[in-house]
Amino acid sequence: MSSSMFRKKSRARVRHHRAQWRGRVSVPALTPCPNTACGEPKPPHTACPHCGQYKGRQVYRP
Repeated sequence: MSSSMFRKKSRARVRHHRAQWRGRVSVPALTPCPNTACGEPKPPHTACPHCGQYKGRQVYRP
């Protein structure tokens, strides 16, 4: 069996990498619904779960 091409990563290096990754993964921001009658917070680029509108169109009934 030949030697490994990769070196073992130290515990500090692995933990530093994981800490950076966890800092970037966060809760997605909520934006207010553009429907003036609704205005509830919703995830961006999705239909509003409260009023059922997306980009000014009614896509489903809530």
